[in-house]
Amino acid sequence: MENRRFKSWPKLTLYGDLNMRPFRNIWMLEEIGSDYDHISCKPWSKKAKSVHPLGKVPALLVESQCNGNNQQFVVLESGAINTRSTQQDDAKSANSMLVPPPATQLRAKYDSLVLFIMTELDSQALWIHRKHNDLKDVFGEAPVAVAEAKRQFDNALKAMEHEINDDSGYLLPSGFCAADILLCNCCFWAQQIGWLARSSSDDSSSTDDVGTTPLTTKLEAYLAQCRHRSAFKKANALRKAQVEEQTKHDLSKL
Repeated sequence: MENRRFKSWPKLTLYGDLNMRPFRNIWMLEEIGSDYDHISCKPWSKKAKSVHPLGKVPALLVESQCNGNNQQFVVLESGAINTRSTQQDDAKSANSMLVPPPATQLRAKYDSLVLFIMTELDSQALWIHRKHNDLKDVFGEAPVAVAEAKRQFDNALKAMEHEINDDSGYLLPSGFCAADILLCNCCFWAQQIGWLARSSSDDSSSTDDVGTTPLTTKLEAYLAQCRHRSAFKKANALRKAQVEEQTKHDLSKL
């Protein structure tokens, strides 16, 4: 699926499947209102490898013009892509605090949150589950590692819940920021695999033998207000459209 919306330089093209980490970046791009193109592709696919030799996604291709010459570079990792996205000239000023200015105390806090989420919740917990469960044919089964990853997720999630500001309702006192996108997406991912309950009254949706963690009232309210953001709704609509298109494509092969 290609979603061409280019209007000005630099041009942004996001590669990746919106059912995976690239959803974080589509959400961010909708938050800032930048023009972009999305090319749906799986990790390690031919399309993904066209922008990175390892075929990693998400990958953001940034194209610009300087003195009449076309220049381009690729940004990898969802956290880095979201931080880079606010440097667009056409990013709306009203969303300038999605990533705090450099060399500020607020930016230091933001960077700490992003790195914690990417390392403690994502790579050391959720990704371990995906590697040794969904991708076990590639990486092998490792039930002990998956169980330990669930324990790691629970501990890290408790720490992140403590970071939610009582006044703003988000991770930073200034309000919603790009780190909230990462945390929410990790929570939604955990809900999909049965690690985290979808509501405080329903903790029976576990699909994994390591159990389901119930939502606290604070975390449930936090996720609900993030889901109600218009940019999330737009991004989620794009994700659903991608799923429908892929389903039609698969049925056409039968």
